[in-house]
Amino acid sequence: MSNIIAAIVLGSSKITGIVGTKEIDGTIRVKSHVSQTSSDFIGKGRVLNVEKMANCLVGIKSQLEEMASCKIKCYYVAVNCLGLRSTINEVSKHFPDSELVTDEFLTSIAVQNREGKPNGREILDAIPLEYRLGSKATTVTHEPKGMQTDHIHAKFLNIICNSNTIATIKSCFRKAGMELAGGRLHIGVQHLASVVTTEQERTTGCVVVDMGSETTTVAVYRGKLLQHLVVIPLGSNSITHDIENVFYVERDEAEQLKRNYGYPTSDKEDDKEEFSLRDGGRTKKYSELANIIDARVEEIVQNVKHQIELSQLGHEKIVNGIYLCGGGAQMTNIISAFKNHFEGWNVRIIKNATRLAIACAERNFNEMGNFNTALGLIDNAEINCYGGEYQGIFSDDEVAIEEVTETNAEEEARLAEEARLAEEAARREAEEAAAEAARIKAEEEANKQKGGKFGSMLKSFSKKLADLVKDDDV
Repeated sequence: MSNIIAAIVLGSSKITGIVGTKEIDGTIRVKSHVSQTSSDFIGKGRVLNVEKMANCLVGIKSQLEEMASCKIKCYYVAVNCLGLRSTINEVSKHFPDSELVTDEFLTSIAVQNREGKPNGREILDAIPLEYRLGSKATTVTHEPKGMQTDHIHAKFLNIICNSNTIATIKSCFRKAGMELAGGRLHIGVQHLASVVTTEQERTTGCVVVDMGSETTTVAVYRGKLLQHLVVIPLGSNSITHDIENVFYVERDEAEQLKRNYGYPTSDKEDDKEEFSLRDGGRTKKYSELANIIDARVEEIVQNVKHQIELSQLGHEKIVNGIYLCGGGAQMTNIISAFKNHFEGWNVRIIKNATRLAIACAERNFNEMGNFNTALGLIDNAEINCYGGEYQGIFSDDEVAIEEVTETNAEEEARLAEEARLAEEAARREAEEAAAEAARIKAEEEANKQKGGKFGSMLKSFSKKLADLVKDDDV
């Protein structure tokens, strides 16, 4: 049986998928890959339209299988959606007499940790940060197995997300007839970090900042382990929207202005030159564009800095600094914005999965790092996704699956109800997102009428970000 791994990463601008193998020498051999636009049915990493999402997945599945010339039985799937964040949970157990810590013992503690999840939240991963043994908790270890103790206090970093968000994503894969490897979703930034940083760098401390189109993910590492994670509801598209709304231009022109100009450096801030807009015979000063871009980028960077501070790990413990990844990190001069706020820190932009050896027939594959997270999924995979020989688009296997499903009326009804609830949750989230967008736009218009500066509007909106991060139902 061929050892095939299939990986899909859900993003707000694109869904990427890869089928490949991991050779004995560690090389990842890419057999097929695909990228599909997702901006019309995914917003801030959340599914807004179940039907469109499911149809897109069906198309991706078909393309991956056809190009790889094999059937895929399951897929590793990674998410980086709004509402994804880390939280600390502690579990204690006391015994009358000293007992040996066994695998079963540790499993029971892990189960107890998951039982304490917040209402309306799903735990996607639970990372044991430390175990304290003894009545006075004086012995601290990461590997308590085999030790004797009458008391154990475990500290977990739980990665949680809105339950409706997770249910909606899983519903889309069921509708598309695609099984999740291990029945679970993976945290995208963890796999991204595994291919853009080394274990040594994560051990001595580093921060991975994944700047996407609609969100920015911050992951802080120390002692090999993830110590803090949060998804900030701001990305490179936020800058585009600001230019679009202030200059009253089409989205594509706003995007081009952002790409051409980039983050303003000190020598451009006083630039009085003008440029022409496409429609209406209008001209604008470069300084006006600089102020718009500067305000939003500053807000993103300041929120990243705030999250690093919340990890309670300072510069002296994060010795390897900050690694900038994602499409937003490709913006001209973006590194200057971070260096302005992280004086003395090592800040670098990472495009490719530098730690991996990759073999692909396409010469320019992953040139901009679009498949880094998917490659990380393949590199860390343990389940063989091979589903048999490829027999074309219309195979007997698909008919058989449909017939088996129809014989189980109770199971069919359960799945249908789950799909209905997921679609309802997606509809509510879409309405909430539209209402929030309308509210922000109304604030912008009111701010203009009052003659206030654009930056002041961003400052007021920034104060609400902490609540958005902590309460992902907003």
